[in-house]
Amino acid sequence: MEEERKALEALSPLPVYWRRVKCGKERCRKCPHGPYPYLYLKVKKGGRWRWKYLGKGWQPPEGFTRPREFLEALAGYKALLRRREALLERLAEAERALS
Repeated sequence: MEEERKALEALSPLPVYWRRVKCGKERCRKCPHGPYPYLYLKVKKGGRWRWKYLGKGWQPPEGFTRPREFLEALAGYKALLRRREALLERLAEAERALS
């Protein structure tokens, strides 16, 4: 279980979306352009969600994982914790029965 926890800590989920965006020029025939990487972040002022452009040449950092993959790993870890708690409870019941 310690290995699973360390593997989970090594993951860094980022809500990165690849968006096609309009350039704003009236006569542009290639709109929308992209796709370009954006983060979808909650801004402290007003608590509103905003898109943050990451840059045309953005590369994922080492240890990057998609949020869905992170949530799946987290769900697996939580299942292990629940199983451990159930086993500990059964062990405690068995000890009480023997006493």
